[in-house]
Amino acid sequence: MKKKSILFILAIALVLSLQFTPVVKAQQAQAPEKQQFTEATRPEENYLARFHALERVEFLKKSNLDKIYMLKVIITNFKDQGWDKDYQSIYEGYKKGMDYYYKRDVIYAQVELEKNRKDIFELYKKIAEVYKQRVQALLNECAGKILDLDLDERSRSNPDRNKVLFNNIARLRIAYSQFDDGQNMMDDHVYDIAVKHFRVAKTYAIQILEDIDPENAKGKYDLEKADNLNRVLNPPQQSAK
Repeated sequence: MKKKSILFILAIALVLSLQFTPVVKAQQAQAPEKQQFTEATRPEENYLARFHALERVEFLKKSNLDKIYMLKVIITNFKDQGWDKDYQSIYEGYKKGMDYYYKRDVIYAQVELEKNRKDIFELYKKIAEVYKQRVQALLNECAGKILDLDLDERSRSNPDRNKVLFNNIARLRIAYSQFDDGQNMMDDHVYDIAVKHFRVAKTYAIQILEDIDPENAKGKYDLEKADNLNRVLNPPQQSAK
């Protein structure tokens, strides 16, 4: 009887050891990643925290990815701006967060995706400033050409030239309105939306320049026209396998 009791206890111990081994291994596997946190900074990992983290991660994984897709177009079109290193870091950060997500570790997925969101924010801040300066230059050029057209006597006597003048004054007003909206978005720190407004402003500015001076404008703005449509002008060619 005593022997049976001992065997029974040993059997239970074996079962428990088999059940807890995967848990211990999982904790050990996660340990290196969690070592960067102190007890003051380590995120909570209770049920309620996981519930809220899952909801937040579902939002971040789509929101961040949409912004990354647009960044990819911008980075590819304007390689000379030196934004590629920042973009690659953002891409890897998103990938790391999603790796946690697919391993069902939503707490640390949220941590990484929140950091990724901040990195995206900082890059769009740089981009928005460059776009703003470019739009200002284009609008100044547009204003100068419209002024020349307005002062030309032929614009008064020639109906076609008068129509060109009227249409482009209207375009310039819209372009400046979009520029102001972009500036307002920058003031509100919504830099990705600011970029979208600046793209619309550039679209109208380029239409003005192409309409008033088509010969000099021909092919000059193809890169920006593609970018305004969120397209890559010269997509990288994939090597044949």
